[in-house]
Amino acid sequence: MSESSNMLFVTVLGKADALGDLTTTNAVTETFAGAGIAVGFAAATAVAEGTTAAPPYTDATTDGLANGGFITSYDTSHVSLDFPYGPTPVSVSVSTTSVATHGGGDFLSGW
Repeated sequence: MSESSNMLFVTVLGKADALGDLTTTNAVTETFAGAGIAVGFAAATAVAEGTTAAPPYTDATTDGLANGGFITSYDTSHVSLDFPYGPTPVSVSVSTTSVATHGGGDFLSGW
């Protein structure tokens, strides 16, 4: 006997930290669940401007998880740029994650 579940689950998260004289951070997550598909997207950005005495620091992190379905896609990207020269050093970090799963349950349960 086999048991089948049609539950699809996707979760994504984003976090951004910035330390400096002028800072800005932003993190956004979006999810969608429809008939036989679940999709999630997360993006985080952090920008900081500092001084030569106190250099800026940034960190942006995203991650995701998919459960259920029999076709799952996961992609994550991180970019960090530091410009330490000049009177106002700048640090920038960007991270994105996308997760998707399709189909539900045990698709071979009828065999």
